[in-house]
Amino acid sequence: MSSPDTDPVTEVILPSMGEGIAEATLVKWLKKTGDTVSKDEPLLEVSTDKVDTEIPSPATGTLLKTVALAGATVEINATIAWIGPQGADIPASLTKVTGASASKKIGQNRSTSTSNSDAHSQNLGRSNQSGFFHEGSTTTRSSPLVRKMASDLGIDLRRVQGNGLAGRITKDDLLTWQNNPTAHVDATPSVAPLLARLPTATKSGIESLEGVIVRREKMTKMRRLIAEHMVESTRVSPHVTTTFEIDLHQVVAMREKHKQAFAAREGFNLTFTPILIHAAVEAIKKFPIVNVSVDGDDILWKDSINIGCAVALGDEAGGGLLVPVIKSAETKSLVEICRALQDLAARARSKKLKPDEVMGGTFSVTNPGGWGSITSIPIINQPQVAMLGIGAIVKRPVVIVQEKKEQIIIRPMMMASLTFDHRVIDGEGGAKWLAEFKRVLENWTVEPLS
Repeated sequence: MSSPDTDPVTEVILPSMGEGIAEATLVKWLKKTGDTVSKDEPLLEVSTDKVDTEIPSPATGTLLKTVALAGATVEINATIAWIGPQGADIPASLTKVTGASASKKIGQNRSTSTSNSDAHSQNLGRSNQSGFFHEGSTTTRSSPLVRKMASDLGIDLRRVQGNGLAGRITKDDLLTWQNNPTAHVDATPSVAPLLARLPTATKSGIESLEGVIVRREKMTKMRRLIAEHMVESTRVSPHVTTTFEIDLHQVVAMREKHKQAFAAREGFNLTFTPILIHAAVEAIKKFPIVNVSVDGDDILWKDSINIGCAVALGDEAGGGLLVPVIKSAETKSLVEICRALQDLAARARSKKLKPDEVMGGTFSVTNPGGWGSITSIPIINQPQVAMLGIGAIVKRPVVIVQEKKEQIIIRPMMMASLTFDHRVIDGEGGAKWLAEFKRVLENWTVEPLS
């Protein structure tokens, strides 16, 4: 065997996945024990509550050993594998796994001999060493700092009411509990789970719902997190939607004029989505109320416009939805927004996004119009307060007033909807923003090749 001094064994550590992310789920290993791996070659795939991504190998050599199985929850900075020369021994100093939950499997299938509702009731009251309270498939969340603080203070987190997003327990919640512990929840909470369970029944190993035979399939982690996020958003924010019809003939004419030269220069097509994002940014500059967040009874005004753009991953990428973020969009030209969106969307579908590239969004855009949808009513992406829905561009006859005469002309028309949080944006505010968005597009002057 080669000497460790000349051919060292490399410890594979789960790297930091972005601010506020303390753990990740190991989706699958892309290499098996004994396989040869090159430095920077994809080694494993992980999932967090923000993004699915691949982790590259930190070294070239043989994958000597892995210590976390697919489906395990792994803490950031945990040791998950070792790479080195074939047949090399793992040094004793490297054999300790630093992630307490690195080998803990999650998402185990329930026994088919019980009904789903019975299995759910059996899970109530179960807790783990991390200070989480399990209730069905959901968890009362808390950060490692809060869990350590609770341990130091001798506080049972199951008794603390979480007031953060999705019921997350914050440092302030612990301090409030200290001052008035009787005002908080019982040690056996009865709060309904975020994702409700249905009363299915199982007989002779066959499960049914209201007499209809069903086949149970566990959601992927991404699908479950999307579901929880959407349910929580509708609970937190009173949603209101307003819709405008927009004449895009100037935008369409500009695109037709420049699309071939643009594709030749940039290497990808000029699409409508970045144009619409650019117009949204211009409208936000005039009406920044759609770019805030709500914290209790405080309004948080943002000093950047970071646009999240929903990207459907498609079946070949495992399905689901990601919202990569174009940071500081207010400083970018149209062509810079085109490049940023092209890059982020491509890497989202190939699972190459970094966790911080799906964080920090201040306003989001979704474009179901690409599939023919005429209009939509989006659900707000918390903690944002507004989301723009883009409909299909459809040619149809419209009445146009020219030289004081009404004429029927065929124009490319688009429906755009703004869903907003009525806690901070009234109907007038939402309509004013969408009117400005419409004005920018109907009077388009920006050239993509400048």
